[in-house]
Amino acid sequence: MKRILIVVVGSAIVLFAVFLGWHEYTYSMDTVIPFEVNNPNLETKVLIASQGSKFKDSLVQGVLRHYEKDTIYFKVIDVYTLFTVNIDKWDALLIINSWEYGSPPRNVKKFIKNYPDRLDKLIILSTVGSSNIALEDVDVISGESIIEKTPYYTSVVVERLNTIIK
Repeated sequence: MKRILIVVVGSAIVLFAVFLGWHEYTYSMDTVIPFEVNNPNLETKVLIASQGSKFKDSLVQGVLRHYEKDTIYFKVIDVYTLFTVNIDKWDALLIINSWEYGSPPRNVKKFIKNYPDRLDKLIILSTVGSSNIALEDVDVISGESIIEKTPYYTSVVVERLNTIIK
């Protein structure tokens, strides 16, 4: 009987480990490799902090394509490096990330909390299934990570970004 219990418990642990590995592989976001577009000495500066996924990468590229003829400096970083950002150096910040259980990740929450008087510079696009996402005094757009909807969300982000930088 003891041997059967050990086999059952061991099998359950192995199955759980396989499930965790599958979940991490399926749902984790890629790391965004930082890059810059245009000269950092330009007057208007926009920071995009994102997670890596096909949808989010397409959205970032759509925003950059929209402004490719404008004299705007863009820097794209991984959202988990927000702690290194001095918000005062940027005219606007676009944060694109996934929220779980209707709440931003801890590092995004902390970043927002650190700059309560600069929230007018922030635009957050959260990829969640609910459209009821809100943060007090922060411009939050929520939607699904459906690649066919990238042009729609790109236009929403561009419209909101224009109200900050133009």
